[in-house]
Amino acid sequence: MDKLVNPDATYLSASEIGKIFSPNISKVSIWRWQKAGKLKLTKYKFGSRVFYKKEEVINAIEKMK
Repeated sequence: MDKLVNPDATYLSASEIGKIFSPNISKVSIWRWQKAGKLKLTKYKFGSRVFYKKEEVINAIEKMK
């Protein structure tokens, strides 16, 4: 069951999240961090693609520092 999505929010794919880091990180690294509990993000599905809220991503990255 897909979650309700706020159309006004900005969403990022895992690839786009990887580009926020310097140097860039892979989608696999993001997946591993999520699985290990280091990066806690809520998944939002649009069709078969998964995205994450930009605001939530930025907050999670700040907590990791």
